[in-house]
Amino acid sequence: MISRELPLPGCTPAPLMNYLKALGVLRLVSKDNEHGDPEARGCWRNDVFVLNCKLDRDALMDFFLNLYQPTPLVGPWGARSGFYGGSSEKKAREALNALMESKDARFNMFQRVVCLVRALLKQQNIAEKARDEEKLTLLLTCRSHLPDQILPWLDTCYVLLGDDRRFPPLLGTGGNEGSGSYFSGFAQQLVTCLVRRQYDRALETALFGTPRGGVLANQTPGHFSPTAARGVNATQGFEGAVATNPWDYLLALEGTVLWASSVVRRQGQSGLRMASFPFTVNVSSVGSGSLTTADGAKPKQAKRDIAEMWLPVWMRQTSLHELTALLSEGRASIGQRLAVNGLDMARAAAGLGVDRGIAEFRRTVFLMRNGQSFLALPVSTVRVRELESVDLLRQLDSWLDGFRSAATDSKTQKAPPRIKAALRGIEQAIFEFCQYGPTFFQAIVLALGRAERALALTAGRIGKRTISPVPNLSADWILSADDNRPEFEIALALAGTYDGDGRISSLRSNLEPVEVWRSDNGVLTSRWAAKDRSVVWNSADLSANLAAVLRRRLMDGERNGCANLPLAASNFASLGTVSLFLAGELDDQRIEDLLWGLMLFPQVPGMLKRRTDDPEAPPLLRSFALLKLLFLPQPLTVNGTPVKAEPSIVNLLTGGRVGEACRTAMRRLRASGLSPLPHPHSSGSVRDADWQELEYLANDGQRLAGALLLPIGQRFDKPRNAVTELCKLILREASTEPQTS
Repeated sequence: MISRELPLPGCTPAPLMNYLKALGVLRLVSKDNEHGDPEARGCWRNDVFVLNCKLDRDALMDFFLNLYQPTPLVGPWGARSGFYGGSSEKKAREALNALMESKDARFNMFQRVVCLVRALLKQQNIAEKARDEEKLTLLLTCRSHLPDQILPWLDTCYVLLGDDRRFPPLLGTGGNEGSGSYFSGFAQQLVTCLVRRQYDRALETALFGTPRGGVLANQTPGHFSPTAARGVNATQGFEGAVATNPWDYLLALEGTVLWASSVVRRQGQSGLRMASFPFTVNVSSVGSGSLTTADGAKPKQAKRDIAEMWLPVWMRQTSLHELTALLSEGRASIGQRLAVNGLDMARAAAGLGVDRGIAEFRRTVFLMRNGQSFLALPVSTVRVRELESVDLLRQLDSWLDGFRSAATDSKTQKAPPRIKAALRGIEQAIFEFCQYGPTFFQAIVLALGRAERALALTAGRIGKRTISPVPNLSADWILSADDNRPEFEIALALAGTYDGDGRISSLRSNLEPVEVWRSDNGVLTSRWAAKDRSVVWNSADLSANLAAVLRRRLMDGERNGCANLPLAASNFASLGTVSLFLAGELDDQRIEDLLWGLMLFPQVPGMLKRRTDDPEAPPLLRSFALLKLLFLPQPLTVNGTPVKAEPSIVNLLTGGRVGEACRTAMRRLRASGLSPLPHPHSSGSVRDADWQELEYLANDGQRLAGALLLPIGQRFDKPRNAVTELCKLILREASTEPQTS
């Protein structure tokens, strides 16, 4: 018979109940050799599950209404299982009895398993709900004596680990959710749907989304469908009644069986508090808005751990056998280690550390939200794709593990809020990069800079522990973070400032108390410095801090006998970008944030992308051109004699005495044999004294002083050197041209 595609609009990736429904449909149709289609396949398309099989719409409806043989989903180890006396067991017990009395052949396997369970309970002399000391023995007995057909269900409910048992989160505590029982609900809905046939019309709604009245029962949906739970503020009005389509419930529980884990292959995974389970990890607070506040934090009153499942969505037609293999592996890796939390899963998805057939994951978090009951909340979608820069994150893993441990360790000390905020910022940035792509990589650099700044306040001390500075990562981080904007250009140029003579530290030592050196193997290494005499950066604005750094570096250079000013750089800002900075048209806060991040990485010359100056940028201030000629890492020379710097100019500028600073620079250049042009007055005269009109520009003076720290170099849009541009703007043509040494 010819296969056909049959979209099932009632089966969608969210909520969890609808996702599991799709799995249940594919599983039940495929495993029934007589009435179904063993060659059936399924895939996701436009958020709808598409079944490819020989059954058409009417035949599929008939299959479930008249031919479907329910899986014996029983659980004698749990409360309200129907196998014991007492009022709490009444509904489940009555449902099991109704199924046992049915003459319909579709219940043969179910009836056989119930008989076996009753015999086992009698053999074990268990007449009421098993006590804790009896439960482990009962779980072992069920695995040993029940038919092989039910073993996947048992593996979905619990995992035996030596002398202990663990409950994967999909079915609560082994089939119970709070005071509710999935065993009881399943048996009751089998009676209403298959024995009494009260909800035939509800099947069409469950599969095809057809709107109909009278298709809802008062069955508790457990954590599978938050909207169906209808708790306080869950629907219109203050509170709604519990309402579930019983066919949704049946098919979803049938779908859970596919999540039986191959635990033998995954028990070696360290770091997981819940039992090993396909695509199930510890909760990460990032990427979920305000749903979670602490990674993996179990509420004190909760009876089980919180967790998150990453539901795979695949676009290629997949058979039951292929899907079973995918879910039984259920692994995601980062390099050689397995993912243990939501952040790891996002990284695995971005680095193809998961099965290649998966197109995306629907991240679902199990959180306690309704009393002590849990809800499965869909929080985000993460595409599976290969992001080249994701491998760079491995360089950070060791440091980030230590930082996370110190920031979240509540037993030995309580980390200050700034440290916790810094950790969350890093993890949130990593998650968003994995979720949205390369344009979000720069946010990771910014977050690392904020973390470094937070640590620098106490030289890395968090309680009794000391966290080292952010390690010197590879220069590839810079290439991945470059957004081709002028703020990045300036920040990178500043971050690479160093002393060409090697007598004083890089600019980083002026921002935080840190020592950086190159180890024997050539790797840059950093540690917190015992003294922070070079640190001048504070909470002032960017211009003031840059001016303070310039002043300090000039002083340290003179004290240490540097032949040249300690203002060398690996990369440079173009004059057009400098003019934008001087005009106040750039985002100073972004430049500062980028500087704190970019200084963590080693630089090589020419890392900036080739860019042209903004044609609408204001003309370069002649005052800057004049002053910058005295603050070059390699001084101008006239007839082999270097032009000396004039450190006093920085103090004049920060004091608002711009005119005096310019006149001082004029005198210095003339004394060196150069002929600087005077500043033109608005009246047209060109006397040197006319620089006096700049005397009281205090704000411009602060920014001018900060701009003198900016490294300038080759203009990308013109073949001439930037220093040559300054000379042509300021100096008269002379027989002796100045040169840079």
